Amino acid sequence: MRKKVALIFGGRSLEHDVSVITAMQVLANVDSKKYEVEPVYMKDGNFYVEGLDKVEKFVDFEEEKHKKVILLKGEFLLLKRGKLKKFFKPDVALIACHGGEGEDGTLQAMLSFNGIPYTSPDVLQSAVCMDKDFSKQVFENMCLNVLPFETVFKDEFEDDRQKSIFSIESFLSYPMIVKPARLGSSIGIGVAKDRGALEEKLCVAFKFDDKVVVETKLEDFKEVNCAAYFDGNVIRVSRTEQPFGAGDFLSFQDKYERSGKMSGLERVSPADIGSLNLVVQAMTERIYRDFNMNGIVRVDYLIDEKRGKVYINEINTVPGSLAFYLFDTDFKTLLKEVIEASIKTHLKKPLPTFKTEILSKFKGGAKMRK
Repeated sequence: MRKKVALIFGGRSLEHDVSVITAMQVLANVDSKKYEVEPVYMKDGNFYVEGLDKVEKFVDFEEEKHKKVILLKGEFLLLKRGKLKKFFKPDVALIACHGGEGEDGTLQAMLSFNGIPYTSPDVLQSAVCMDKDFSKQVFENMCLNVLPFETVFKDEFEDDRQKSIFSIESFLSYPMIVKPARLGSSIGIGVAKDRGALEEKLCVAFKFDDKVVVETKLEDFKEVNCAAYFDGNVIRVSRTEQPFGAGDFLSFQDKYERSGKMSGLERVSPADIGSLNLVVQAMTERIYRDFNMNGIVRVDYLIDEKRGKVYINEINTVPGSLAFYLFDTDFKTLLKEVIEASIKTHLKKPLPTFKTEILSKFKGGAKMRK
């Protein structure tokens, strides 16, 4: 009997379109003999189903041509003529969301509340990794190399721009790289080589987020990525890759638009960093284990070869195309292992019981003592 998989994608995110493509790639490669897959599209806080199997459907999405469902008690239900009708009860949710509520822990919390296993890290890991400020603080506490950074909030910047800029300059030196704290795919990122450019790039970044991270920019570095997943028994680490862009950093256009396909960047794999490849792979495995991750996760690094230093940049808990191209395992097998491991990992143990007499002895109107 085939297991039922809810393939969830879309959502309120600037990376929405990338999510659609990832979902279509998954749909084309998942083993249909083992899994019954139901694509579930998130849009404006709603779930839609049926007829969601082609990219063209999402260029101008027409809600009326699809059915709206709600998630209740671990099951997707149709609302028809004022009554709820059973539609699909998944054994697992395969998450193909990038950014927004699909990757920041919101969707994960909803699925956990409904008792549905899912193929991504849990709520806490998702929320922390989505926020570049919080994640960098965690990395520092793990004694990982992190570039010097400062965090700026929109209300403080708008209240006194010069004070915010002076504060940044007191701790960091130019050039700097400015990033929205909770976005991916290089959206809103810019490089500042002087005060004027810093103010300009902060204004751009604040259009996308009300919290921005500013960090010292390495002048001579290589960007290297490495992914990992749990196959149910061991953590499997991918090859490293070194992508190439047209500027100081990999822009959204570099990643997705120049070639017209998701994995069309010019790449070297393994990365051209010699023995540091082993450091990157070992670090990726350690991060995956220490964070108690689930699903396919990609870690992005900045490599300073001259000093022999590996800086962790960020963690992508639901990477584009699920980073399938980094693994020597074929995509179909990769999906099977991730799905089965997620079901196994999320098996819930009975909650411990603890009986008290608080309620039976409670007197109405009496003040409770902590």
